[in-house]
Amino acid sequence: MTLDHPIASIALTDPTWLKTFQELLKYYLPPFDQNSPALNVGSLVAIVTGVFLTFRCARYERGVVCVFALFAGSWAGYRVSLLANTPGPISAALGAVVLAAIAYRTYRWWLAAGSVLVLFSIATLFQLGRGDLQRYLPAAGESRAAPTSGVQLSSPGEQERNLYPAAQDQLAKIKERVWAELSNLGPRGWLLPALAAVVGGFLAFWALKTFAVIWIGLVGASVAVIGFSTFVGAHWPAVRDSFINQPQIVAYTIISLWLLGLVLQAKEARFPKRKPASGGGGEKPAPRPA
Repeated sequence: MTLDHPIASIALTDPTWLKTFQELLKYYLPPFDQNSPALNVGSLVAIVTGVFLTFRCARYERGVVCVFALFAGSWAGYRVSLLANTPGPISAALGAVVLAAIAYRTYRWWLAAGSVLVLFSIATLFQLGRGDLQRYLPAAGESRAAPTSGVQLSSPGEQERNLYPAAQDQLAKIKERVWAELSNLGPRGWLLPALAAVVGGFLAFWALKTFAVIWIGLVGASVAVIGFSTFVGAHWPAVRDSFINQPQIVAYTIISLWLLGLVLQAKEARFPKRKPASGGGGEKPAPRPA
C-alpha cells in the first residue's frame, strides 16, 4: 500500500474518499432489527455511558477506570475458566474483584496506558484510512448474499436480512482485510503510530488528568453518537440511509459533543501550573481585619 497520498485524501470533504466510505458502510452494515432487545438496550446503554464519559469523566476518573477493570477482569476470569476448567461465574467474579482492586490503587497507570493506546490507535486508523478505500471492498464477482440452501423464507423482512451474511462472517471479512493492511504498512507506515505513542506517553507524564479528560471525552462522545445513530436508524430506516449517505453528520456531531464536554469540564481539567517557590524567610500574609 502506498502512503504517498496527501492528508486531505482522508478528509470527509474529499468526494472520492467519501463515496468509497459510503460504499463500505452499505456493504458491511446489515439492516437493523428494531425489535431486537440487544440492539435497543445496547444502544441506550451506549448513549448513557457515552454522555457520562463526555461530561462527567473529569470528576470520576478513578471510578471510570475501576468499572472498566471490572468488565476486563470478568472477561479475563471467564477465559481462564475455559482453560482451567473452573466454574465460569466464580472465575469471572474473582477476576473482576481482583482487577478492580488493583485498578483502584493504580488508576493513574491505567490512564497513562490509555493515553498511549488511544493516540496509537488513532494514528493507526489514520494510516489504514489513507488513500483508496477500495481495497476494503470485496473483489469483483464476490457476492455479499448468504446462501439460502433452497429454503423458502416466510416474510420480506427475512428475505432482506438473508441478503446479508451473519455478523460473525462480516466481522471476519473486516478483520481479514484490516490484518492484511496492517501487515503491508511496513516500517515507514508504523512510524506515525510509534510517534503518536511517544507523544501520548509525554502528555500522560506532563498533564495526565487533563489529557485523560480529553481522550475519555472523545471516546464517550463517539460511543454516545454511534449508539444514538444505531437506535434511531433501527426505528427510522430513512434516517439510517441519510446517516450512510452523509456520514459527515455523525462525525461533526461527535466533534461538537466532544468539544462541548471539554468546555463544561474545563475547571476540573486544568493544565498543571507551577507553584511559586516558598522561601523560609518570606513575609507572612497580613491578617484580615476583624
